Amino acid sequence: PTGRPVCAGRRRRRRRRAELSMTQSVVVQVGQCGNQIGCRFWNLVLREHANVNKKGIYDEALSNFFRNVDTRYSDGHGINLTKGLIRTLKARAVLIDMEEGVVNELLQGPLRDVFDSKQLISDVSGSANNWVT
Repeated sequence: PTGRPVCAGRRRRRRRRAELSMTQSVVVQVGQCGNQIGCRFWNLVLREHANVNKKGIYDEALSNFFRNVDTRYSDGHGINLTKGLIRTLKARAVLIDMEEGVVNELLQGPLRDVFDSKQLISDVSGSANNWVT
């Protein structure tokens, strides 16, 4: 700090550069609690964007948290779309849990289309209440 005042234009440019640098996020949900909170998070994000984005356009705000995938292609993975109408939104998330129960609830619940099985990491059932002593 030199003691010189920073002009408002320079502050705006710095702020704009900071806004442009973070364009995508990946949410990592770990354990039962993390996955349950994550479920509520994704539900809220979808509802908020639905209220704001009435035309169904894939915009910068959606691209921060979702991939827009055209699943009409037969390779099973689809093609990532960067602009245009929303086809199928896939959350930018990794779900991790030792128990399959909570992850399976997400895959069978109302948000099932938002996640792919490639995003899930789980182990065999029966690992609950394992504590290191």
